[in-house]
Amino acid sequence: MKLKIKKEEILKGLQRIQGVVEKKNTMPILSNMLLTADSNGVEIVATDLEIGLRGRYSAEVEKPGSITISAKKMYEIVRELPAEDIEIKVEDGNWAKIVSGQSHFKLVALPKDEYPALPEVAEEGMIAIEGETLREMIKKTLYSVGENDARYVLNGLFVHMTQGKNGLNIRMVGTDGHRLSMIDRVIDAKHKEESMIIPKKAMLELRRILEEDSSKSELRIGFSKNHALFKRDGLVMVSKLIDGNYPNYLQVVPAKSTKKVVVSKDLFSHAVKRVSILSKEKTNAVKMQLEKDSLVLSTNNPEVGEASEELAVDYKGEAITIGFNSRYLMDVLSAMDRANIALELNDALSPCLITEEGDEHYRCVVMPMRV
Repeated sequence: MKLKIKKEEILKGLQRIQGVVEKKNTMPILSNMLLTADSNGVEIVATDLEIGLRGRYSAEVEKPGSITISAKKMYEIVRELPAEDIEIKVEDGNWAKIVSGQSHFKLVALPKDEYPALPEVAEEGMIAIEGETLREMIKKTLYSVGENDARYVLNGLFVHMTQGKNGLNIRMVGTDGHRLSMIDRVIDAKHKEESMIIPKKAMLELRRILEEDSSKSELRIGFSKNHALFKRDGLVMVSKLIDGNYPNYLQVVPAKSTKKVVVSKDLFSHAVKRVSILSKEKTNAVKMQLEKDSLVLSTNNPEVGEASEELAVDYKGEAITIGFNSRYLMDVLSAMDRANIALELNDALSPCLITEEGDEHYRCVVMPMRV
């Protein structure tokens, strides 16, 4: 194998796969990438057996071939090379030589035959969705997904598609049992009713890919019984689905609330951040007192001190005192884009519903805590 490729072209491909390659080294070859050169350019493949990413990049290929080499070391080398063409060639079967200017490197290669193939997912029935829409949906829900939760179904985003009069409704839900986020968006497509649970890591990598492109280009998505497929501009990502039944998330979303206050998102979020500085590290607890025309946030930590901040609000309802994990509140607020948010409450032991003013299709729930 022998080829020449521009630094920025191969660097783009190497950056994309860094989050995919296996770092625990349970199988040495999974820390490698598969590099294939043919008449159409260069293909870079990485997988951890749960997620697979394949991308095609422009290159001058003098001699076709395939090798697997360390994805991390290759990335570190290319990142430091001068902005010139990079030549890659295979010598003696087990060595990849990388040359750029006066820089020369040799990396050990493993046989390409040992590299696991990506699962095949039929493209029939794939639907097109605007990249920006999908990026927004992931951003607004992913923070709620569990992290190594024993209830393994909570370690993924729940996606439910239903056909409506105005198009295909896509709902994404994330929860870890302490908070929940749910967003609905309608796209111009037709599809059967279908639901699946996509692992958090896969959605994190997909969001990174979508953030590369600020344009409104489309992404095509499809599903088989065990896998999700995402395609755009010569880039293909395949992910295993999480097998299991997602909990009845709607039962924790308050159907109605007796107390509601609208507040500036920025004022509220800065106040939460300031007051939480003195909260206990283990609980991050912040107390919220809602009274006539006043919202007071406070913390009391005997080991460090105490803090409080009052916000003027338009509220005429019954007084309530309730506690929250400030980190959960900050995660919700960071995902919201609009100027004002609404807090809807019932009592000190009931979940709080947080919505953005002007977007009834995005709802977040935070469970209270004793303070």
